[in-house]
Amino acid sequence: MTEPLQPLPATTTRPVGLAPGHGQTDATQLPTLAPDTVVFRLVKLANLMTRPFFGQFAKRHALTINEWRSIVVLAARPDSAAQDISATAGLHPMNISRALIGLRKAGMVAETRDPENHRRMLLRLTPLGEDTFRKIAPHAERQAHLLLGTLSPEELTVLGRTIDKLIARAEEIAE
Repeated sequence: MTEPLQPLPATTTRPVGLAPGHGQTDATQLPTLAPDTVVFRLVKLANLMTRPFFGQFAKRHALTINEWRSIVVLAARPDSAAQDISATAGLHPMNISRALIGLRKAGMVAETRDPENHRRMLLRLTPLGEDTFRKIAPHAERQAHLLLGTLSPEELTVLGRTIDKLIARAEEIAE
């Protein structure tokens, strides 16, 4: 039997960047796990961005979100290995493995041996996978433009740099 979770000690001031309108505080404080934290809001943003996929495309094309993400990576980087897709999408290798099994069964992905490393399989979209990408991509692009169109070019540049910095740190932590 496992012990029940114990509550974390409360902090007296808000951690860095928790909620809109709050000034910065001591960066050494641990953030609380509350809906107004930056991390929680980032997850919410990611969920809201994927919601149209589930509403419009998942059932129609019989795809999971991870299968779609794999298709996006392979459309941009044909002849990628599963590890490359995992690293590019930031998804756990097991999730990519499952997605690729589904895509192979659906006839959307084909694989060949890497001529430089015979243990490595290179993946690419089949004509059916490419067709699926062409059908969904314009809608995904439109959603991205609707979202990012809210930002000025300068804000978009800062956001891009900030996201890259956070991704780099998250990758360090994950290792």
